[in-house]
Amino acid sequence: MARLIRRGAEADIFLGRWLDEPAVFKVRTRRPYLHEELDKRMRAARTIHEAELLSASKSLGVTTPIVLHVDPKASTIVMQYLEGPRLKELLSGTQPSVELCGVMGFHLARLHLNNVVHGDPTTSNFILSGGRLAVVDFGLSHRSGAVEDLAVDLHLVKEVFHSAHSSLSRAALEAFREGYSQEGGSAFAERIWRRVVDIERRGRYARSDWSEE
Repeated sequence: MARLIRRGAEADIFLGRWLDEPAVFKVRTRRPYLHEELDKRMRAARTIHEAELLSASKSLGVTTPIVLHVDPKASTIVMQYLEGPRLKELLSGTQPSVELCGVMGFHLARLHLNNVVHGDPTTSNFILSGGRLAVVDFGLSHRSGAVEDLAVDLHLVKEVFHSAHSSLSRAALEAFREGYSQEGGSAFAERIWRRVVDIERRGRYARSDWSEE
């Protein structure tokens, strides 16, 4: 019997068994505001897309769960269960593991160098399992080599560090940037970080314009 362990905006996550081994079942849920047939096709396509990017990322050397089974009709991906704490929890303890932010940066740079945008690189989507930091939840991921898209990933990382880990955000970001540059190279990394600054500047202007209305 599978047990619900997390309910998300677009999918529910269950812990169950597959071939007598612990496994995670990600089930995309029906969205009643969409036409039923359209919703069914979209959920099937997104299920296939996520499974493909999970497997592709693993082939690049990024630690991700192994995809065990894909059922587009049921909008379900069955994945290896990775037991361990999330990076979010490891950064919130009495002895925060800031050095793991460097591994987080390394993984994200590896994805970016191969035109994979994660889409939701929060500390909740990195799990320390078996001594290795793994990347999970590719539900919002897509393929793109556009500097803007890659920079949005990094902007989200900065936002998470500042909002969820404010007391160590500077150290966490420094470790992340070091890991990102180590894998991506300084020229590549600086190009993406410069666009992050542009995104933040545009955001400040937008908020300023809105507040003046």
